[in-house]
Amino acid sequence: MSATWANVLVLLRRWPLCVASAAITLACAIGVWFLRGQITDLQAVHAERSRDGEAMLATLVGGSTQRAELQSAREAARRIEENLVVEANLAENLWYFYKLEEQTKARLPELHQLNSPPGDKSPLYRRVPYTLRVSGTYLQVASFLLALETGPRLVKINGFNYSRADPTGSVMALDLNLELLGKK
Repeated sequence: MSATWANVLVLLRRWPLCVASAAITLACAIGVWFLRGQITDLQAVHAERSRDGEAMLATLVGGSTQRAELQSAREAARRIEENLVVEANLAENLWYFYKLEEQTKARLPELHQLNSPPGDKSPLYRRVPYTLRVSGTYLQVASFLLALETGPRLVKINGFNYSRADPTGSVMALDLNLELLGKK
């Protein structure tokens, strides 16, 4: 075995440039093998990061749309809050119906605000019930109902009765049981 090492030492002294080149080549081959494994792992990580980046870019592009939608939702919530009735403010609550009466030329011979139901468990809103009678021509009564349904206040009609006030005339009567959405 010592003879083998002796031969290697003779080769090293005789051709030092060739031995150094062979050592460098061997070291480079080992480095290439190691880096090739690292490149495969890094390509997988790069592909994952690219997918994440594209998803983030899509989110950022849609961000302005989402901000606009959020602003619209906040504006709608603000309008709803502004149009909630306050049960204790009887004059303003009744004035809402009288404004509709004025707009549609229908008549309100009866209008009553009732007490809110005691079992109302909603933490944010209160149901404020009303009974009313609207009279006028068919067009006036229908216009009043349309104005009531499309107006700024949130109305739920619980019951109605449509009839002729006078069997021979053109005067119609509409009895309504409804609720307006109010503040707690």
